[in-house]
Amino acid sequence: MPTRTTSKLTRERVAEATLALLAREGVDGISMRRVAAELGVGTMTLYGYFRDKDELMDTAVDLACAEIDVPPATGPWKDGLRQLSHEILRVLRRYPVAHQMRARGPLISAGALRSTEAGLETLQGAGFSQAESSQAWRLLFTYVFGFAAFTPATLSASQQRDVETRLAGMSEAALPRVSAAAAAGAAAMTGDEAFGYGLETILSGLESQLAHST
Repeated sequence: MPTRTTSKLTRERVAEATLALLAREGVDGISMRRVAAELGVGTMTLYGYFRDKDELMDTAVDLACAEIDVPPATGPWKDGLRQLSHEILRVLRRYPVAHQMRARGPLISAGALRSTEAGLETLQGAGFSQAESSQAWRLLFTYVFGFAAFTPATLSASQQRDVETRLAGMSEAALPRVSAAAAAGAAAMTGDEAFGYGLETILSGLESQLAHST
């Protein structure tokens, strides 16, 4: 329901309203007119704070990304990347609309790139070259983003049983390994343990690469 403004607007208030609207209605539900209606003001009022919808969307993204608790680039580099990856996953789960936005193009704003800056600093501090750290961060980021997009944080007990039953019911002749691993397959479809397995595999691979390049 639209909220009538009772005090002077600020860029942050407009961005907050946009972020809330994004969470409820997705990217297609956003327009300058729709945000203005949410705030109970005229559409032209928003142009006093933002040049256009793109600037407004970037600011809303920055607001969400500000919730990522970026660790300092000190201490063991794997620990830093591990903590940062879990933080990004947490915020992506809070704002799943980010998947829609990223599908339309790169999220390039100062706030969105804050975690990238931290990841590159950590990787380069560990000894990776500029090119290697860029590739390594891309690998980590796409893993975290993809996991958040395709893996629910949790499944209910009934959902877990349903997935396991359906996997076990696959044809043993056509899909013998899938049906035999039904319980393990269902368990791998959700949860922090599944995320951690992939993350540790990536970090171990990067550690091995670093050892062979020095």
